Amino acid sequence: MHRPLRVLIVEDSEDDAELLLYELERHGYDPRSERVDTPVAMNAALNKQQWDIVIADYTLPNFSAPAALKLLKEKALDLPFIIVSGTIGEDIAVAAMKAGAHDYLMKGKLARLAPAVERELREASERRQRRAAEQTVRQNEERFRLLIENALDIITVLDTDGVIRYESPSIEKVLGYKSEDLIDKNILEYIHPKDVEKVLNILNQVIQTPKVALSIEFRFLHQDGSWRILEAVGQKFMDTVVGRGSTLPQAISSIVINSRDITERKRAEEMRHALEKERELSEGRFKFVSMMSHEFRNPLTTIIMSSELVKNFSDRITPEQTSRCLNQIRDAAKEMTQLLDDILSIAKVEVGKLSCNPQVFDLKEFCHNLLEEMRIDSTNRHRVTLSIRGECQQVCMDENLLRHILRNLLSNAIKYSPQGGNVRFDVSCEKEEAIFQIQDEGIGISVDDQQKLFESFHRGENVNAIPGTGLGLCIVKKYVDLHGGKIALKSEVGVGSTFTATLPLKGHQSIVKHHNEKSCSSV
Repeated sequence: MHRPLRVLIVEDSEDDAELLLYELERHGYDPRSERVDTPVAMNAALNKQQWDIVIADYTLPNFSAPAALKLLKEKALDLPFIIVSGTIGEDIAVAAMKAGAHDYLMKGKLARLAPAVERELREASERRQRRAAEQTVRQNEERFRLLIENALDIITVLDTDGVIRYESPSIEKVLGYKSEDLIDKNILEYIHPKDVEKVLNILNQVIQTPKVALSIEFRFLHQDGSWRILEAVGQKFMDTVVGRGSTLPQAISSIVINSRDITERKRAEEMRHALEKERELSEGRFKFVSMMSHEFRNPLTTIIMSSELVKNFSDRITPEQTSRCLNQIRDAAKEMTQLLDDILSIAKVEVGKLSCNPQVFDLKEFCHNLLEEMRIDSTNRHRVTLSIRGECQQVCMDENLLRHILRNLLSNAIKYSPQGGNVRFDVSCEKEEAIFQIQDEGIGISVDDQQKLFESFHRGENVNAIPGTGLGLCIVKKYVDLHGGKIALKSEVGVGSTFTATLPLKGHQSIVKHHNEKSCSSV
């Protein structure tokens, strides 16, 4: 099958043109041609349609190959141009090649025509493809340049030492600098000192993991002296191979950082968080006041009713009834006093007005004395036993806070075992810790209640009519924290509860240093 070929022939001899076409047909081409012999005719032919190749005689009566080449250049056409002449000399042929001709043949040697045409068509096709690729690259580069120069994001290219090699013009809109002012400066000079180590770590990770884009937030110095918060994504850029003199080629790595200013967004988030915190505090204060009102209402009601009874019916009630009313008033007043004391203790801890003051004392003796006090308060239905293991004589703790912790836990063990039973009080001094474990056989605590057990005013759903404010365990937890200790609970409804408080034997290090370093140094 013959290959189609559009041939523009610049020739004044019709016979010579026919010979050219015959030679092309003989080698498998199907030429569609037009013969021209003047500049006007050639110009009209070029305007009329597209051509694959131009074959020209060097000298014509009214035209020439150099003139035809000039016309092609004026019209910016890149067409294979082959000169076929019977009179051209070697010097003239070389000059024609320099002027833009692609090959030249002698009319008596047309056997080279078809291979020359095939070669020049192939090279012309390659030139077109290369130009198309170059045009695409130029368009992409221009598109990329426009995107970079008009984007609000800042595009920065660093070398592996942090030196800025490129800065997009958007830096001026965002941070006030002209891009050229930052070239060859180290980016770390503009990063907040507290963020430098974090940025260095990310840059090292980017270099070591080129396929991964890593994000980071850091503070960058604005041209006006303020600090702006930038959110950035960094990734290793493709290596560029370069040669330096006679040395071997080297691979140069770069880091591309895409960053944007999020200062206002962060401020808005902080404001929102502050508003949410204030709302939570307001809700907490409202909840606290509501619970306080509820807790005070019961003893106040008892006081009012008992006093009204004594006042209005003193002539009708017996001395025993009067005494019972007065006892109720006294107990209600004590309950209110205890409630106020508990609230004051929590408030002091939260505002930092209550501190832990460790002193050296005999823990073993302390526990025995405390147990005797508890036994006086307990009923005959409860059997409280104490077990002490280890060297517990000389310890350094806050004796008052420890008494409140243990009294509360022991009181709860007794109070929430309304049917009586055994209460175990185990103390163990080992290494640098004292472990206090109080175990009862009472009503137990549900799993749901255990999650909120140390919150203010929280009481278990199964306490029923057992009196209490819901503040005791909250205070215990805060006092344990003041010691630098920890407290844990194991409980099962209907079986009992075990509280375990673990405290440092020599006081929390920071507490001892600031409060009683001298008094505890001998322990």
